[in-house]
Amino acid sequence: MSTLHTVDDHSLTDEDTDLFELLCQRRGWSDQYLKEIESTEHDELLDLGEMVEALADARATGKKITIAPDFDMDGISSGVLGYAGLSELGFDVELHLPDYRRGHELAPEDIAEIHAKWPDTRVLLTCDGGVNSHRGIAAARALGWTTLVTDHHEELAPGSTADLTVDPCRIDETYAHTGICGAHVLYQVIEAYTRVHRPEKLWEIHLLRLFAGLGTVSDVMPVLYENRQLVRDAISIARLLRVAAPKTIPNPWGGFDADPDAIDIEQSILMQLLRTEPHHPVFLRAFEGFAIVLKAFAQIGKIRDVDDLDEGFFGFYLAPAMNSPRRTGASLEPCFAVFTAAGADVKLKVAHQVIESNELRKRLVIEHMKELTTGDQPLAPWVYFSDAYPGMYGLLANRMMELNGHPVVVVNRPVGPDAFVSGSGRAPGWFDIITSLEPHDGLSAIGHQQACGVRVAKAEKLGDLVAVLQEATQVALLAVSTDGPSGDLVLGPDADCDAGFEDLQPLFELVRRTEGLKPFGHGFTAPVVEIAIEPLGLHVDRIGSESQHLRLVTRSGLSCLWWNVAEEKFDMLRGFVQRASRTELGTLRFTATLQLNTFRGDTRVQAVINEQITTAA
Repeated sequence: MSTLHTVDDHSLTDEDTDLFELLCQRRGWSDQYLKEIESTEHDELLDLGEMVEALADARATGKKITIAPDFDMDGISSGVLGYAGLSELGFDVELHLPDYRRGHELAPEDIAEIHAKWPDTRVLLTCDGGVNSHRGIAAARALGWTTLVTDHHEELAPGSTADLTVDPCRIDETYAHTGICGAHVLYQVIEAYTRVHRPEKLWEIHLLRLFAGLGTVSDVMPVLYENRQLVRDAISIARLLRVAAPKTIPNPWGGFDADPDAIDIEQSILMQLLRTEPHHPVFLRAFEGFAIVLKAFAQIGKIRDVDDLDEGFFGFYLAPAMNSPRRTGASLEPCFAVFTAAGADVKLKVAHQVIESNELRKRLVIEHMKELTTGDQPLAPWVYFSDAYPGMYGLLANRMMELNGHPVVVVNRPVGPDAFVSGSGRAPGWFDIITSLEPHDGLSAIGHQQACGVRVAKAEKLGDLVAVLQEATQVALLAVSTDGPSGDLVLGPDADCDAGFEDLQPLFELVRRTEGLKPFGHGFTAPVVEIAIEPLGLHVDRIGSESQHLRLVTRSGLSCLWWNVAEEKFDMLRGFVQRASRTELGTLRFTATLQLNTFRGDTRVQAVINEQITTAA
C-alpha cells in the first residue's frame, strides 16, 4: 500500500512546516515510489547469453576483437570500458578511434581503417552504436568478420544485420527499463561473461561501473531503477581515484593553500589497491587516466573538495569537455588518449587539451547563439539555421529549446529548395521528436526521442517540419500542466510562500534530507524552489575572477549566487535596491536550487539562482 508523505498545505505555520514532507507530497514521492525506483533487478537482455559465448569462442581461438565505439561521452566511456575490461580478461583486443565527421553510424570507411591497421581482426564489437549501421556491418561481414553489436538506440525496421545484437531498444526486446546507456549495455555483456568464464575477475570488472555510470549521466539516461545504483557506484569509484591537493603554498594569513599541481595520483586509494596485484596495462591506464582527469580539473579550480565529485561533475564538467571536440572540429584523439596513453605526463597534457577545447566551445556557443537570436531566422521559433560546425547543432538546439520551452531543430542553411538538410533536434520530456516526424514523408529523426539527428529530404519541406512541430506541440501540451508556481516550494515573505527566510534552519534540514535522495538527473530531477526576495536591505555584489557572477545576500543572511549574469543584471538589481530605500516595492522572484556550502568548517545553506521570473513592481 503506497503512503504519501502527507502534509496539509494550509494547516501549518512557518514554525512547524516540514518542508521535506511537503516537497515529497508535491513531487508524488511516496515511500513506495522511492523504494521502487531503487530496485536494481532487471531481466537479461536478449541475446546477451549468445554474445557471451561468442566472446568465449573468440578468446579460446585467439581471434582479435576490434572495438568500434561512438564518439560522444557515452561512446568514449563504452570504448574505454570494453578495451580495459576485455584486456584484463585476456582477450586480444584493439580500440578504433571513431571519426565524428562521418556521423554516428558505423561506416564502411571505419571498417577499411580497422582492416588496414589491424588486418588480423576477426571480430567487430560495436558499442553505443551499430544497430542501424547496415553499410558498415555489411562491409565487416564481407571481410568474414563476426559482427557483435551492443547499442542502446532504437532499432529501425528492417532491423540489425549483425550476427548478434544486444540492445534494450531492439524491435523484439522486452527489457523493462530501456533507458540504459551504451556503456551500461556493454558492461552487462562483459560482466555476464566474467561471471560465467572468469569469476575470479569480478572485482576488477565491477570497477568498470565507473565508466558505465559516467555514460549514464552524460547521455541523460533516467536516473531510475538499475541506473541509480550504477551512478552511485561510479561516483564512489571516482572518489577513490581523487587525491586532495596538498597544502604547500603559503598564504598571507600564515597558513598554507592547496597546490593542485602537487597532486600525486598514485596516492589515491584505488591506484594503491590496483598496484598491489598484477593487472593488464590497458586496464590500469583507464583508471590512471580518470585520476589524471580529476587532477586536471582540480588544477583549473573545478574540484576543490570530495563533495564536488558527484553526478553534477559528470554531467556539467566532464561530459561537456569530452564532447567538445566534435562541437569545434578539433581532434577526438585526446579524449581517448587520456584513458589509453602510456605515461602520466602525456595523459595530463591531453586532459588539458580537452579542457581547452571545451573553453573554445563555450566561446563559440555565445557567438552562434547570437546568430540564432538576432539573425535572419524565417522559421523561428521552431527551426533555426546555423553556420556553426555541425557538431554544435545539438547544443544550440538545446539552448533554444530551453529559451522557447518547446521542441527546436537547428539545421544547416540550405543552398536551394532541393538541397538535403540535416541538423539536430531537442525537446522537453513531454515531446517525442522521432515519433512525431515518423509518419511524414521526407522528415525523419534518429537517436533518442528528445535528442536526435533530424533529416529533411529537401529544403522545401522545412515548412512541413515547422508545421509538424507546432501541431504536435499543441497536442502534447494538452497533457502538460502549466499552472502553479515555477518551483516545488515557494520561499520568502509573500502570502503564497510555504516558508520564510527569518529562520534558515528549516531550509538547512530540507537540503540535508533532500541530498539523501541523490543521485538526481533525468527522470528524477533535483528539486527547484521559487524564492521571493525583498529588494529592501538586499546586498548585491560582483564576484568571480572576472567579476562575472553575482552574489545576493538577503537581510536574513541567505546567500544567493547567480552565475555569469553580472554584466546584464548588476545595474538593474542595484537600481531595485536603491528604489526600495525610497519607496515600497514588491519582491523579486527567482527559481533556484538550494545547496549546502562549507567554508572554514561552517556549513550554511545557499541558493543558486537559475533564472529570474518576476521583477519588483
